[in-house]
Amino acid sequence: MKRFWCSILFFSAIFFQVIANDLNYPRKVVNGKVYYEYPVQKSEGFYSICKKFGVTEEEIKAVNPGTEKGLSYDTIILIPYKEQAYVMHKVDRKETLYAISRKYEVTIEDIYEMNPSLKKEGLKSGTEIKIPQKKKVNVQTLTVNDSLPKLQKENKPTFSVHVVEKGETLYSISRSYGISSDEIIRLNPEVKDGVKIGQKLIIPPVHANTKIKDNSVEGKNTKFITHQVKKKETLYSISKTYGVTHEEIVKLNPNVNDGLKEGMILIIPPSFSNTMVLKDSIAEASECVNPLDSISDIEHMFNRSTTPKKNINVAIALPFQLSKAADKNKIDGNTKKFLEFYQGFLLAVDSLRKQGISFNLYTYDSGKNEAEIRKILEKNELKNLDLLIGPAYTSQIKPMADFAIENNVKLIIPFSSKSEETYNNPNIFQINPPQEKSISQMADLFIRQFQNKNIVLWKFSNPTYDDKQAFADTLTAMLTERKIPFKTVIFDNMATIRAALVTDKENVVVPLTTNQVALSQSLPMINTLQTDKRIISLFGFTEWQNYQSISKDLYVLSTYYVSQFHIDFSNPEVRNYLIKFRHFYNSEPFNSHLQYGMLGYDMAMYFSTAISRHGHDFEFVDEPVNVNPIQSKFKFVRLNDKAGFYTTGMYIINHNEITGQIAYDGETMKECPICGEKLKKIEAQQKKKK
Repeated sequence: MKRFWCSILFFSAIFFQVIANDLNYPRKVVNGKVYYEYPVQKSEGFYSICKKFGVTEEEIKAVNPGTEKGLSYDTIILIPYKEQAYVMHKVDRKETLYAISRKYEVTIEDIYEMNPSLKKEGLKSGTEIKIPQKKKVNVQTLTVNDSLPKLQKENKPTFSVHVVEKGETLYSISRSYGISSDEIIRLNPEVKDGVKIGQKLIIPPVHANTKIKDNSVEGKNTKFITHQVKKKETLYSISKTYGVTHEEIVKLNPNVNDGLKEGMILIIPPSFSNTMVLKDSIAEASECVNPLDSISDIEHMFNRSTTPKKNINVAIALPFQLSKAADKNKIDGNTKKFLEFYQGFLLAVDSLRKQGISFNLYTYDSGKNEAEIRKILEKNELKNLDLLIGPAYTSQIKPMADFAIENNVKLIIPFSSKSEETYNNPNIFQINPPQEKSISQMADLFIRQFQNKNIVLWKFSNPTYDDKQAFADTLTAMLTERKIPFKTVIFDNMATIRAALVTDKENVVVPLTTNQVALSQSLPMINTLQTDKRIISLFGFTEWQNYQSISKDLYVLSTYYVSQFHIDFSNPEVRNYLIKFRHFYNSEPFNSHLQYGMLGYDMAMYFSTAISRHGHDFEFVDEPVNVNPIQSKFKFVRLNDKAGFYTTGMYIINHNEITGQIAYDGETMKECPICGEKLKKIEAQQKKKK
């Protein structure tokens, strides 16, 4: 891997990894055991394969000698065959996949994965489908007994053994059991540098502190008391003082989640009976170890730094393919986008420096596999980062996520929507929201905008065209739940479609596809159905904007779609960005509805401004980051109370031949200020003509 300074080369790009869900691979019996024969895909790593087949990395390596050094493209490897547990569900009349997924607490994609034919044939009343059973936490409960003579026998504490699963970190496991990371480390010293899949951890009872044993309770806290927070005190230091865990303090003082403040009064619970440290095995007690002899890295999680910071440490790790950068003819389309992302980021850095903010910027060619990114993360200069931006490949997310939590770094995932790590890592900010979140947001915005219209959902007789079935299921369920009328028609002939339209209100037609062939056949027909009395609008998807074959038919009618991104080229800030881009790089930005350079620019402006105003831990400050992005709409929320963030900001974009493109704020359903001014000017011109 090569590291290079930001002034040498300018980059950007985007990559969306798609993982096939169909597991119809050849099977082979070896020594009485069944395995899949699986060809490794291009740029694929252990993480994505393990996720696809539900196995661990160790299981793959055990039956494929040589894979310890990494995976090679198109190599056939053996994957242990595991039959996933499921239950059968009989589909009721009018039941949707969305409703079924909610009933069984699984995702729609989980159901599709177990029933591949659903994507082609759709859900049919009376048929039976397989529903995957939710995985249970693999925990073995062990009770301390006479085999541990050195441990106290009165009020015997109950320990558990936890088997580490893929995607778990030391931090997420500690949160799951309501104990601290340092307690787990004291009982399992080998996990200080991180946990491994399949590793067995001894988990103490929630109230059993792993401190040295003291037969006397004299001087111990045996009743609830109060503590006034002093300057520079942290939750960790207070918990050490009173011999309790920080979780116990948080339970009694929920407001500490917003950060400790000098003078704050805390309720401190009584300290509980202490246990001894175990090592090597559960059957043998070790010598007592004083936990105060070592300081856990957990302190940084509670010692929040919200002091404005004018010097920001940033690293960008993307697959720039530096070996090809010298020869422009060898740079592929994705690499050009990565380069442009970096170019936009640098333009923001230049603007922010003029505002008095300085940067230590490290840029790395991340490669495409897990081993390459792990090598980069060993760099000493990365230990004190504020922001780590990357990766492009889903297989590299886990090591970067582990690094982020261990070093208290904010990890910004700019492209991928598929990150399981975001669900259990509070240091992650995911720009592209998870699919289930974006679909439900789109459906909600659609309903808020069109609930009083005649809604017509357009399906196709060829089921392969209906590639927006997940959106259709979610929208159908939400419309039904809110008792909003709608119609579903199958594209067959003009008469079928015409019968679903009305003349007393606007018709909103939703072709549930991104297939170019389907759109090229259907859009011209829809366009001919509009008359003076029958008003029709289209609701579509952002992918449509990339298709040249339908460009002449796309905006004949008023067309709406939901997008995270919107560029108003009449915006002075957008014009300034384009002028600077041409001046610095002597080229034009990549032509697409998502400008990758603008994404890099917006990300740099947002996160750097947040840190400069509110400190490294800006997410804990109850004050919005007031930045005017030129393309993106950043509004971050947590996935859950233990998780990271994703952005909920969306626009509804409207195209028509009269006003051009108008963007509506997804929250207020009002035009963005600049678009609104543009619309007023157009309307004024039309009045003059009349």
